[in-house]
Amino acid sequence: MTDSNREIDFLSLQWYEANRTVIKRKTEGGRDVSLSRSSETPIHDGETVYTEDGVIVKARIEPCICIVLHADDMTIIGSFCFDVGNRHLPIFLIDDKIVVSYDGRLFQALSGKYGDKVQMETKVLDVKYAIKAFGNYL
Repeated sequence: MTDSNREIDFLSLQWYEANRTVIKRKTEGGRDVSLSRSSETPIHDGETVYTEDGVIVKARIEPCICIVLHADDMTIIGSFCFDVGNRHLPIFLIDDKIVVSYDGRLFQALSGKYGDKVQMETKVLDVKYAIKAFGNYL
C-alpha cells in the first residue's frame, strides 16, 4: 500500500499489547521495528508508530474472539459489567454493545446467567473503545 509515494507497512499487535512500553518485532513487510513509548500513550489501531526512509509503519490491532452482550436493559447491562468487573477485565463499548475479550470459563458463566444475550464475536479491541481502564491510562 502507498500513501503519497510512501510505502505503508503494518505492525500487528494483540489488543493487550496496546500499552506496552517496548515492542521489538518484524512488521508484516518483514522490517525490524523497535518502539519505545511512554506507558501513558497507548497504541491505537491505524496509528502511525514509525517512519523511516519513505516507509510509514502503522499499528494493526488484530481482531480477536470476544464475548458480546446484546441487551438494551440497563439492569442487565449493569449486572453484566459487575460480573465482568469482578474478574478485573477491561470492558469495551463497540457499536453500542458491551464487549470483553474471550475467556472460556467466563463465557460459560455469562451464558448460563444471560442466555442468548451473550454471544462470541470477532472484534478489534482498540483502547479508544474501553470504558473500564486497563493499563496505566484512561
